[in-house]
Amino acid sequence: MKKIAIFPVLVIVLVISVSAKTETIPEAEQHFEKANELLKRMDYEAAIAEYGKVINLSSGSKVAQDAQYWIGQSHLRAGQFDAAQATFAKLIEQYPSSAIIPVTKLMVERVEQAKKDDKIIRSMSDAADKGFIIDSSTGVRYTKIATIAGRNDVIEFTNSLNLSPNGKFLLSENVVVSLDGNEPFNLEHLPAHRGSWSPNGTKIAFYSGDAICIVPVAPETGRPTGPVEKLLHGNYEFQTPVSWSPDGQKLAFTRRDKEHSGDIWILSVTDGSLTQLTNDAPEWEFAPQWSPDGKTIIYGMRKDRRSLWLVPAEGGTPTNILDSLGELKSFFWSRDGQWILYESNGIHLLNINSNQKLDIAASPREVGGFFSWSPDGKKMLFYRGSYGYRYGLKIVSSSGGPPLDIGKKIESYGAAVWSPDSKKIAIQGGDQDGNVVIWIIPLSGGDPVPLEIDASVVGKPFVFEVSPDGRKLAFVVKHDNGIHDLFVVPISLEEARTTGPAVKVFEGWQRRGGINAEASWSPDGSKLAIIHKNDLWMAPTDGGKPIQITATPEIERYPGWSPDSKMVHYIGFSKQQRQGVFYVRPFSGGKPTRILGAYRNSAWSPDSKNLAIISEGSILIVTTANGKTRQVAELKDIGLDQVFNLRWSPDGKTIACVGNHIEKGHAGPIVLVPAAGGKSTILVADDDSWKYSLSWSPDGKWITYDSQGSVKVRPEGTMWEADFDEILNKVSR
Repeated sequence: MKKIAIFPVLVIVLVISVSAKTETIPEAEQHFEKANELLKRMDYEAAIAEYGKVINLSSGSKVAQDAQYWIGQSHLRAGQFDAAQATFAKLIEQYPSSAIIPVTKLMVERVEQAKKDDKIIRSMSDAADKGFIIDSSTGVRYTKIATIAGRNDVIEFTNSLNLSPNGKFLLSENVVVSLDGNEPFNLEHLPAHRGSWSPNGTKIAFYSGDAICIVPVAPETGRPTGPVEKLLHGNYEFQTPVSWSPDGQKLAFTRRDKEHSGDIWILSVTDGSLTQLTNDAPEWEFAPQWSPDGKTIIYGMRKDRRSLWLVPAEGGTPTNILDSLGELKSFFWSRDGQWILYESNGIHLLNINSNQKLDIAASPREVGGFFSWSPDGKKMLFYRGSYGYRYGLKIVSSSGGPPLDIGKKIESYGAAVWSPDSKKIAIQGGDQDGNVVIWIIPLSGGDPVPLEIDASVVGKPFVFEVSPDGRKLAFVVKHDNGIHDLFVVPISLEEARTTGPAVKVFEGWQRRGGINAEASWSPDGSKLAIIHKNDLWMAPTDGGKPIQITATPEIERYPGWSPDSKMVHYIGFSKQQRQGVFYVRPFSGGKPTRILGAYRNSAWSPDSKNLAIISEGSILIVTTANGKTRQVAELKDIGLDQVFNLRWSPDGKTIACVGNHIEKGHAGPIVLVPAAGGKSTILVADDDSWKYSLSWSPDGKWITYDSQGSVKVRPEGTMWEADFDEILNKVSR
């Protein structure tokens, strides 16, 4: 790895002119934005240089402090631990009262841990540097044919990646990337999704908003040569790409509008006429693709399980060719029309004429996933992007400063549970084998550790939540009839393992929705509220007899507790009320209290006397004893038009919330609202990920949140090819 000059940056910090900071802030902010982009691209040396310019222009300002912090982060990500440590230490020394100090101190601990582990993110694998890979399981040779790096590395989503017929361009959403290294460009100024080239490369069809559109393009440049034409209005934005007929005159697609939903239709490009090809509603059909000879269309169907079907392109009776596929990700015709490649728990081939099935070993990790055939049909093409869609866990200091990704490479979801000393976090997530586990994450650094489960039960445990005190874990075992048994087992977050036998707390649990939406721990860990057969039940976690709490014609959902464990709340739905009604009732008995406006957007105060709710565009505090309300903020004043999370701080002084931002949508900030009313505080305004599941640390110093979005995980994207005949020969043995 190239050495990065450290001392010139530090010298700039020391000789800064204070008088320049107020005059050059706009210019400094421009350098800061440029540095952030370079950091996202993993160009650490260039990023450090740009951050240094920020410090030089505006010493002492908030943006300069942020720049120094990100210099430390750049050194850390480049594996330069001593330089990172020195930068963070300097920041703490210079600005001891800054809002950025809490996360900087945390980074000092994490750098020390990284030095001990000697585990850093490396740029590329040794195998990729060779330019080819021989797969050990099949002997197939994969050859790297293109590298997408630097300014051209803009392909964030590979699920709709499309190769031009002449092999010169990649189309990803609205971006055209030239494989000869020229600058990428937007196909259109309006939003364009799931684009696909016509067979001769002179047109591109895509979805935009509520319409299927086409635009003429030049095959040699990939650029539009005329205006966009809207062919059909409907709800098409998030579908699989349309499929062109081999003659370029028709499009096959799944129709979605007010009158039709889920069937395959044919749309004429020349006159806009429509022809219905299938009629299997309410089953959902998707991803139709024309055979190379234009006579047949293959498509997928979602029913109980996913399946593949063939139907004559001119109309006729569909034929089921593959059934019970489970997760069906994608499927493609081979260029000669003899094979169908499909991905369903692996990559497979089906010969249309002989029904021969071949299982292709998954491509090596360095190669990525299959996305297209070569223009001549002789090669299978694979792409490994530099971006990955992440479900991760982030943390931010409640006093401000930048967020920190503490989940590293793990996928996590659900609300985090803190250890009582605020030093560890437990959260549900997935491991590399696709299993659902509980991850234990040390705040000071180090790798997340999966909680070791020794439950001694019949069946495979599905873990879903740690108790609020961090001492117990709830899991279910599913039977063949779909009914669950609910268990609780004692755990140690410190040792990351179970510490005793599991106790069955509810047998024959019949639920209708997600487990996390139908079960809730009491804060003291002694009980679980669950929804069983649409009613609310209470299950003591010591194995005592469950108690039925409600018996109503309503459908109960989303159970929860007051912090003192004395009251339970839930939402009751009826056939006439889609929104539902929020109820609170004492655990000891009594009639439920109906609280209007609460629904799912509510949070108890730590003393259990008040509820924060959303009602008519405002955050209100409701006193549960008498139902009195007072307004503490209007959503529009804090930049939100919807709220998905309300979370009260442990001291009861602040309410954290996140939701749909007026301008950024889900990519908006976290907002801290004083419970007594007053000026709100904005956190993580520069984090463009979707945010949800806020959780305060017990000491009130930190807030974790689940983060969802595209992030850069390696310096460049790479394109690979493998000979199709070689694959057929070697997997047929």
